[in-house]
Amino acid sequence: MGPLDSLARGIDRLNDGVGRAVSWLTTGMVLLTTYDTIMRYGFQHGNIALQELEWHLFGVVFLIGAAYTLKEDAHVRVDIIYARLDERKRAWINLIGSLIALIPFTLLVIWCTKMFVMNSWAVRETSPDPGGLPARYALKAMIPLGFLLLLLQGVSEAAKSYRYLREHPAPDKAAGRKWVWFWIAAAVAFLVFGAIIKVSLEGWVPLPEGMETWLEPIHEILPAIMFGVLFAVLLFGFPVAFTLGGTALVFGYMAFGFDFFNLLPLRIWGIVTNFTLLAVPLFVYMGVMLERSGLAEELLETMALLFGRMRGGLAISVVVVGALLAASTGIVGATVVTMGLLSLPTMLRRGYQKELATGVIAASGTLGQIIPPSIVLVLLGDIMNVPIGDLFIGSVIPGFILVGLYIIWILIVGWLRPEWAPPIPAEERAQTQGWDLVRRVVVALIPPAFLMLAVLGSIFAGIASPTEAAALGAVGASILTAAKGRLNLKIVREVMQATTKLTCMVFIILVGAGSFGLVFRGMGGDDVVRAFIEWLPFGKWGILVVTMSIIFVAGFFLDFIEITFIHVPVLAPIMISMGVDPLWLAVLIAVNLQTSFLTPPFWFALFYLKGVAPKEVTTGHIYKGIIPFVVIQVIGLIVVAFWPEAVTWLPSLMLKQ
Repeated sequence: MGPLDSLARGIDRLNDGVGRAVSWLTTGMVLLTTYDTIMRYGFQHGNIALQELEWHLFGVVFLIGAAYTLKEDAHVRVDIIYARLDERKRAWINLIGSLIALIPFTLLVIWCTKMFVMNSWAVRETSPDPGGLPARYALKAMIPLGFLLLLLQGVSEAAKSYRYLREHPAPDKAAGRKWVWFWIAAAVAFLVFGAIIKVSLEGWVPLPEGMETWLEPIHEILPAIMFGVLFAVLLFGFPVAFTLGGTALVFGYMAFGFDFFNLLPLRIWGIVTNFTLLAVPLFVYMGVMLERSGLAEELLETMALLFGRMRGGLAISVVVVGALLAASTGIVGATVVTMGLLSLPTMLRRGYQKELATGVIAASGTLGQIIPPSIVLVLLGDIMNVPIGDLFIGSVIPGFILVGLYIIWILIVGWLRPEWAPPIPAEERAQTQGWDLVRRVVVALIPPAFLMLAVLGSIFAGIASPTEAAALGAVGASILTAAKGRLNLKIVREVMQATTKLTCMVFIILVGAGSFGLVFRGMGGDDVVRAFIEWLPFGKWGILVVTMSIIFVAGFFLDFIEITFIHVPVLAPIMISMGVDPLWLAVLIAVNLQTSFLTPPFWFALFYLKGVAPKEVTTGHIYKGIIPFVVIQVIGLIVVAFWPEAVTWLPSLMLKQ
């Protein structure tokens, strides 16, 4: 084992230990926020220091845990090309990406935040609020410390990729050299282009008059070039967060120089101190814990008995359970996998057409994107400055419109093609009926009803904020898991580690997107996009169609989190400035983003389902099964677009109350 291997192993052990230790703070966040909520609303005894401690823990988790998330390869990638490459080419992408994006970006953040922390230390900065926490500089120091750990993990990833390339030479050396030379040529061409732009902007060397004339229009469309480069590079599959950061670094230096990035620490600090965003890890904790509770199994069995007498009854029960799980957990992957494991074999055994069964499961699992509590609604609310409570209330009717459309489609299929969706045989239904069936339904519905009342009821009634309600939900999910006899130390560790990885993945992307947005806006990117949209020969509705189409098409290639952080901050302010209701627009975007789980080439729901489907179910079956539900999603989007009251009526009614 060489020195590089020893270094990589040592860094991996360090970040693994730190990440696992930091993951315990997620339970601390849940307990502290719950205690604070009970004291605040039950005993009218608020505590500023306690509330600040909650988001201090949140900041420590996502900053210090980011390197652990990278070590576990849990940072999201756009793998449209990456997934089709062999291991050597993936190793080249990881090596080059680490060297030109991850490592430089982490160095940039450490360099920028050094003075940010030192200035805070020099004045011994404390909380500006009476009764707040002292030593605010300690939390600010977590930013460079977290990125130092991330830098070390980047070195480890580069070392591991280099070791793989060294130990696995290309079987076809000529093809291997072509791949390497392609990347070298692309990098050199980009560097030459950047150098020319930098020289022309700074005026270091007088350029020929013809070249200056040629470069002027390029200066104006530099933000568009930046966006195009980002989109192209994302497709090769390096983690999104660091691709965003690396692109921002290159174009930011090209346009402004390194001093421009002194604004970056304020962006990162704004994420750390955003109490609303604390709801994300708390909702994730709740969802992961609930997924371990066994609630889904009991719901599916009971709903199948309730609806089984109808044609398509099993499929309808999957939709109903999907909606209940969405209102309880909001985690798409866990819902699709759970229902695929539990209901798909049963549906196939009952004679359901493979395409219908898989399509229903995949589509129902995505309802967690629009039915509250939903992580995407929390993120959209923060980005678009829409109250998250209003977003949760406003998305209820659109969510159940989709549920209704799914059920109508199943009933139509059952009527036209009864052999595709047969009912449960009468002799089997006779085993559980009457009061026995009523009792089973009530017992199965009490846990999710309890959780929905605790979470959504407290938000809708204005009793608690979404963050406080999320903490109550996380405790409620833990109580349900304990009541079913499944809560133990192993489960708690799994929940905490999963929460840490998901939280770090989301918020490091937000840091990268913040860096990208800083440079993009600094170069006048907003003005370029606005000028293009205003140039379009359409009115407000036509531009809304264009905006929704851009997000819909982006969903073919990008994850919903990437679209939320990259496209929404650019497109939403333009639409709002044209008089579009931000609440209605946010829910429209959420419905649109839900479709990204069902559209090619990523088909996220398809991949989740394929991983647990029986061998006789092919990818082709799932492809065909999903297509009708993509059409239904578009119909649902159109209904919400032409009927804004579906979004605005319930929030306005709650406001009057």
